[in-house]
Amino acid sequence: MFSTKTLEFNLICASIEAFAYSTQAKAYIKALTPSKDFDEVLLNLNKSSELKHIINNYRKLPFTHDYDITHLLSALDKKDYLNIEDFIHIRKFLNMQKAFERYFKDIENEYIHHLQWFKSFKHLKDVLELINSIITEDEAIDDHASSQLKDIRQKLNQKQRHLDKLLADVLKRYQNYLNEAVIVMRNNRYAIPIKEGFKNKVKGVIHDVSASKQTVYIEPEDIRQATQDIEYLKTLEAQEIIKILMGLTKKIKPFKPSLALDLEKFINLDILQAKTLYARSIRGTLPDINQDGHIHLIAARHPLIQAEDVVPIDIKLSDEQNVLMITGPNTGGKTVALKTVGLLTIMMQTGILVPVEEKSKLAVFDQVFADIGDEQSIQQSLSTFSSHLTKIKNMLDQLNGQVLILLDELGSGTDPIEGVSLAIAIIDTLKTNKLNRVMLTTHYSELKLYAYEQPDILTASVAFDIETLKPLYKVNLGIAGSSHALKIADRLGLPKHILKKADDLLNARQSNLGKNIEKLNIEQTKVALEKERLEKEAQKLALEIKAYQAKNQAFEKEKERMLEKIKANATEEYEALKEKARQMIDDLSKVKKLSTPESAKLKGELNQAKLDKKTVELKPLRKGDHVMVVQYGQDGVITKVDKDTYTVSVGLFELPFKREDLTKIEPPVKKKEKPQTKYTGSAPSKAPTYELDLRGVRYEEVKDLMDKAIDDALLSNTPYIRVIHGFGTGAVRKAVYAYIKQSPYIKSHRFGKEGEGLNGVTVITL
Repeated sequence: MFSTKTLEFNLICASIEAFAYSTQAKAYIKALTPSKDFDEVLLNLNKSSELKHIINNYRKLPFTHDYDITHLLSALDKKDYLNIEDFIHIRKFLNMQKAFERYFKDIENEYIHHLQWFKSFKHLKDVLELINSIITEDEAIDDHASSQLKDIRQKLNQKQRHLDKLLADVLKRYQNYLNEAVIVMRNNRYAIPIKEGFKNKVKGVIHDVSASKQTVYIEPEDIRQATQDIEYLKTLEAQEIIKILMGLTKKIKPFKPSLALDLEKFINLDILQAKTLYARSIRGTLPDINQDGHIHLIAARHPLIQAEDVVPIDIKLSDEQNVLMITGPNTGGKTVALKTVGLLTIMMQTGILVPVEEKSKLAVFDQVFADIGDEQSIQQSLSTFSSHLTKIKNMLDQLNGQVLILLDELGSGTDPIEGVSLAIAIIDTLKTNKLNRVMLTTHYSELKLYAYEQPDILTASVAFDIETLKPLYKVNLGIAGSSHALKIADRLGLPKHILKKADDLLNARQSNLGKNIEKLNIEQTKVALEKERLEKEAQKLALEIKAYQAKNQAFEKEKERMLEKIKANATEEYEALKEKARQMIDDLSKVKKLSTPESAKLKGELNQAKLDKKTVELKPLRKGDHVMVVQYGQDGVITKVDKDTYTVSVGLFELPFKREDLTKIEPPVKKKEKPQTKYTGSAPSKAPTYELDLRGVRYEEVKDLMDKAIDDALLSNTPYIRVIHGFGTGAVRKAVYAYIKQSPYIKSHRFGKEGEGLNGVTVITL
């Protein structure tokens, strides 16, 4: 039993129908029913959620209207041939197939899990090519569909040109007898309008006479034969077209099973997309689905209420509290709350995403029963109370499995004392079965007292503004509401003496427990409002903190940028001066005015100059930072950080330095460079030796590598270079010795000693 009509599920289906493209899909949607199979429900919801994600990231599926070719597939077996319009319809379907294949190829695999068959989809290319070879884009049979058709149409064109010439001649010959110089069609024949007095002057067949009897429409004898020839050729053309269509129909028949299978897939996909597009329109999401009867709706919205008017509600039902009693004034939203829970459950079990927060929980039920509204039967002369009881009796007779039960104004419509007693008995019966989940509304105080005494009943009330007497439609869990009848009566202007007497009677009848509950409700309401206010303040504070943090981060970035800019400018000036000085030393060395050792000494001393540290604040550096080694004036990249020791890739070396020896700089613009041999070593000591490994290097690369090694050694006051050239063919060694002979910076050289590599190594002294 699913109370789909009571919960207005038919209106949901009607809204979904509007998103479907085919008649079959619309008919299926109209007859949608909830499923009780948990796995089926979960799969359908996952499919819809996945398709929603695909549509959001790409676009809607490329359906075309009226793509359903079911009747044409049936006609393939019943008719000798399909007509041109039928094949145009099939071609539309095949073109849609092609569009789907392109669509699915564009989708990345990460988006598809539950809709894997999308990727295996192939359109029937051969069938489309067959139809396109016969029927043109102008929706006519192509002249080249057969040689006979081509010949007939050529003759038709010739005859038509001949007829056009005859018609022009006729108008000219009989111009004095014409009422108007035009050619008209009468009885599918060409005719000219001859004045009644001259009808005997024109030889031919009369096809019509004007209403005034002043004009006679005559087909001149001159054109009759040409017209008959054209009619004959058109008959031949029609017969040939039928032959062509019969041949095309015969060729397509073997593809009927494939077309039928793809059509079924499209209809199912059409239904799924319609559900998904509707879910998007109501901001539907996929809640957590369970089989345990747990309901926890967060910000649930009734989908049939306009988005600007709907008020989100929170609802809870579980094993521990399997009954929710909602109290409060009429028109306050109690019935809407019942309908929201029932309708969203039915939608979910039909595979439709629902308008709730994603962390919400919904359960799959075997039955959803709803007794809502005054749907009494006039024909059966049933009162409202009798109508409700009849429905409840039918429900009790059919209860089976896990059931969601929605009861509006339980016990109303009869004597309050009897009604309350009957309501309590029904609730006790239903809540005993822990598989049942019961939601009910009431305004009876006795039922509120009963609910407070039952640990498995959760109370809730609909919010009501006492000052304005307007309902707020919000559900407050854990609070029992009042009907506010006396307050409403007072605001509406009922006489004061009546209100006073009613208040006295109420106080006399109301028990101490009832009065305490009323006070408790007032306090709980105040606490709830204060909690809501504090939550809003907390949200506002969180936003302000976030904005402050963003501004602070922006300030720090700007400060860092300015410091880096200052350092970069200082470094640039320093480098320019250093380069100028170095060039001067090189020039002096070349003219032999300075000895090589003196030149090296000057370069080393030049690089001992420090950058002005007053503009630089030492901050921790990280791996990957670009830095300048102040002592050498060389830039590099930090490759390793070990406490206060930073390993820096400088030129061809990786050397350790302290923090005070480094200054962070902006990364240089990357340029393509030749692969270089990497050096390893330690920070300069009293007599360091650099090692240059040339094994595997080409002859022509030796000079550049030697230049770089000597330059780096001089800059760091390193007097020795150990060049490894190996034995091999001797080509690299020759290149090294050729370089040594012409270099002014090399003081002496020798082969390696024992333990140094012997003749495979040359040790150079600068």
